[in-house]
Amino acid sequence: MKARQNPLAKLEAFMQRLVEGPFARLFPSRIEPVEVARKLERAMEDNTLLQGEGRRLAPNVYDIYLSIKDHQQMSQSQQILIRDWQNHLIEFAKHRRFTLRTNPIIRLHADTSLHTGIVRIETELADRQGSNGDGAMSTQAISAEQMAQLLRTQLAAGQPVAGMPMGSSPQQLARSTNPSSVPDLTGSSNSSTVPPQQAAPAMPQAWLTIRLPRAQQQIYHIKKRVINIGRQLSNDIIVEDKRVSRYHAQIKYQPDGQFVIFDLGSTNGITINNTPHMRQHVLHNGDRFTIGSYDFYFERR
Repeated sequence: MKARQNPLAKLEAFMQRLVEGPFARLFPSRIEPVEVARKLERAMEDNTLLQGEGRRLAPNVYDIYLSIKDHQQMSQSQQILIRDWQNHLIEFAKHRRFTLRTNPIIRLHADTSLHTGIVRIETELADRQGSNGDGAMSTQAISAEQMAQLLRTQLAAGQPVAGMPMGSSPQQLARSTNPSSVPDLTGSSNSSTVPPQQAAPAMPQAWLTIRLPRAQQQIYHIKKRVINIGRQLSNDIIVEDKRVSRYHAQIKYQPDGQFVIFDLGSTNGITINNTPHMRQHVLHNGDRFTIGSYDFYFERR
């Protein structure tokens, strides 16, 4: 069902569209992931439902509509962006003490009626029909075909599946991607068993030597499979530079044993081995890259 918006929030949203629309047409510029994150926060906050004892239930389905140009730009890193937005919404819900019964489901759409730089977000609250009374919800608002496609995309990428109950593992949803056998998200048991997955190979030793402004240096040992870099305090490596996006780049250890650095849709990109504005690169021993005023030297064994 659709999450209901309170009248004041509806008026504020209308005024915001009234201002943003003409401005975007006069000064078109692409939308940044951090702006979408802020709008997702607002969409969650504006569309909560009041429950008993003052608790608020947040919507768990978010449809993001972008201009053709913005959609093409973000679709290049869609899986990474959606995962980061999901995590951002979960943390935001925790901070605001909202109830979020399932991981947020986020979908990107292109809308020919939208100008570059304009975002429209529609929210839904999955119907509670099929709830077993313990707080788990089924995603009745999403068709079996849509859920199957979501599973195929995210399980293939080894990412957490949007829409599964918090605390569940992707393996519980890996039984099938056939729309007729989409897994039950209420947590009920099934007679079919999940074949054990092979353990991922151990990560090699790797580290970054970071040269900070004023000739300072730090050594950062890479001990996680995903390292986030940006201005936001929740990043693993925080770059204090206004030219750097809040969520600027990500280093990810791949199943083939390589470390790959990805740009997350930032304005200035990454300079890698003196080549500016790079968006993706397989890191080799001795590679150098720059983000803002921070210089990084990558080493591995």
